[in-house]
Amino acid sequence: MKKGEDFEVYEYPNGFRLVWQKTPTNTIFGNLRINHGALHENEGEEGIAHFLEHMLVEGGTEKYTPEEQARIKGDFGYTNAFTSRDRTMIPWGMIPSGLESYLDMAAQMAFHPRLDSKTLEQQKKVVLREIARTKGAPYFEDVIKFYWPSVARDRDHTYFVLGNEEVIQNVNKTKLREFHRRGYGPNNMILMLAGDLPLGIVDKVAEYFAHQQKGEGKPFEFSQVLPLNEKAVRYSKAEDLVDKDNPQESNSELMLGIVVPDELHPDSPNLIVASEILGKSWTAGLKKRIRSEEGMAYDIGSSYNGDKRFGYFGINGNIHAKRQERTIEIIFEEMSKLGQSTSDEDEVSSAKKRVSYKVASGLENKFRMLVNIDPVNVGAIARMDYALEGRIPIEEKLSRIEQVNPLTLQTVAEKYLPSDREKDNYVLLVRNPLEP
Repeated sequence: MKKGEDFEVYEYPNGFRLVWQKTPTNTIFGNLRINHGALHENEGEEGIAHFLEHMLVEGGTEKYTPEEQARIKGDFGYTNAFTSRDRTMIPWGMIPSGLESYLDMAAQMAFHPRLDSKTLEQQKKVVLREIARTKGAPYFEDVIKFYWPSVARDRDHTYFVLGNEEVIQNVNKTKLREFHRRGYGPNNMILMLAGDLPLGIVDKVAEYFAHQQKGEGKPFEFSQVLPLNEKAVRYSKAEDLVDKDNPQESNSELMLGIVVPDELHPDSPNLIVASEILGKSWTAGLKKRIRSEEGMAYDIGSSYNGDKRFGYFGINGNIHAKRQERTIEIIFEEMSKLGQSTSDEDEVSSAKKRVSYKVASGLENKFRMLVNIDPVNVGAIARMDYALEGRIPIEEKLSRIEQVNPLTLQTVAEKYLPSDREKDNYVLLVRNPLEP
């Protein structure tokens, strides 16, 4: 057994890992993470990972019929499952008396799915509706098919998790079991628990997980996203954004992105603070000029993310369509300003405090949508997940942010942020309801 940052980790002989933290709450939140997702699919399997996730939680197990599984799920405060490019997650929330039932059901779903034939046919229809909903969204062609592929330019960071309709229509038990066999071994899983946990939790989890046989699966290794080597710009007509009562007051949606170093690079802390000043400050940058002074946007901001070997610096906004070109001019002016002059020391200090709070909270995007369900325990699991990714320890990250100063910030901004709209490399998408 070894100590984590504020949690404990135990690895069983079969490679299954338990990570847990006892918290002063009256609930428990659990997340079973399987490091097997959409990017583990072979050609002709597009969507199998996501479809299997549906079957795990609705298709019964060797021990329970789908009807029995549904009844047991009804005893829990929260049940769900998610498939991403590199993993499948099964997060459940419960009162302490439900822990034994959760461990039993989680092990059954992970290792012994029934893949009920009737449910399989029903889920084909459900998943096809989910795909149609996503592909039918007004932004799909612009954002999913143009913007992100233009920024990342690889399979790893743009793969469509929901899959291919023809693959889903022809999925069967044999195909599902083959995909399951390749990645659902205990040595490719982590169970994270936080809450009012009983004594002897290692032995209790062992009853359900320690005897399972090792498998061949392993985590996916992402490729490095390289800097942009050209500019890509799209203006598209977006009728879904029209203000039907007053069309001339309609908003455009704007996305501007560049590839920068990822979070492991020494320049990452300066990029985090640059994003905070550019898009989240009320006393400088885009919010001050575009929203407060010009009144051209309600929502305008910037972000930096450096996870999974992909450093992304982006600007998003809902801006007055009639004045979108002026908005874009200001964006480039403000990025240029960060690189051409040193920022105010008080502004940098305030930005560092804000980003330090966000880093210390440990809530990555994948858990942010769950935090309202059980704030203390979901927050604890988010920090576990972050640490187990092999990412920069939070304390070290905070220390690196503290070293940022106006001069280092200016140097990094000048190096990476585009300042010339005509000559520099970036990806720009503007969805304009008034575009002819």
